[in-house]
Amino acid sequence: MDSGFSILIKYLSGPLSTTERQELEEWRRLSSENRQLFSEVSKLRLLNEFSQQNNVPETALALTEVRKRIQYRTFRYPIRNIIKYAAAVIIVVSLSIFGLIRLGSEDYTVISVAENESIKKIRLDDGTLVWLSASSELRIPESFSTSDRKVSLKGKAYFDVQRDPESPFRVTSRYLNVKVTGTSFDLLVEDEGRHVETILVSGKVILQNSRKKDIFEMSPGEKVVYEAESDHYTVSTVDVNTLTSWHLDQITFENATLREIVNKLSLIYDVNINLESKKLADHRYRYVINREETLKEVLDILSYLAPIHYRIEGNEVFITEREI
Repeated sequence: MDSGFSILIKYLSGPLSTTERQELEEWRRLSSENRQLFSEVSKLRLLNEFSQQNNVPETALALTEVRKRIQYRTFRYPIRNIIKYAAAVIIVVSLSIFGLIRLGSEDYTVISVAENESIKKIRLDDGTLVWLSASSELRIPESFSTSDRKVSLKGKAYFDVQRDPESPFRVTSRYLNVKVTGTSFDLLVEDEGRHVETILVSGKVILQNSRKKDIFEMSPGEKVVYEAESDHYTVSTVDVNTLTSWHLDQITFENATLREIVNKLSLIYDVNINLESKKLADHRYRYVINREETLKEVLDILSYLAPIHYRIEGNEVFITEREI
């Protein structure tokens, strides 16, 4: 019994090994109280991980208090009271980040990012990192089994999966599943899985049909587009750094004209950019910007890449050719 509580405390502090996850699962099954406590603790742990990754500070003290009550469980802190305390904390914290995390039934949690929201980063209880894009939803189980780690996705996400050959990681949808052991990949799931795009950055990805039958093994640098209506997929080689830079909150221009770059910058910074050189307008560049950079910082970098001068006058920006 004590070893189970020790593993539970460790679970609150960070990822567990496969053996430790199995030990925790055995402890969880010993009693209904254990199952209840684990259910509340797992949700609180997910809330805390989400808060840490996305600068939402509400859960740190609450998690510390729950950990303390489990560690010093006595007559003062009986299990029933710990369960009630953890449940109350979850309600308060969930309200503080309402719209981002939705607690489902006893066995799963849903994290949603609205259309106008920024990218959210989530650390799962196995150490896997997920960057969730706008208009996307990730459904996470209360706990991963020792033989299978399974989540489901609607929308777009970037996964950096913690390696565990004994417990493959799966992203499921209605028509196509993605199976990995430890890898980085970008995934877009639309229309309940009728349209799926996968980009493999590193490691190995196996695409499976709804019956878990392997249909294609990807190699790094490949993009696979699957259409359920025709049950057909296409494979292409792509620049993974360009296509997956969104999860770093970057915008990448690859072989883009100066005109295309300044038009995009106009939209991002809500300014009117006047490109006063027809000669430079069609010159092409590779250019990466971080969203947190100011307009001046972005234009300074652009002036190193292209022979330009710029001046900012309120909401107007004027770009002219610089003599070399």
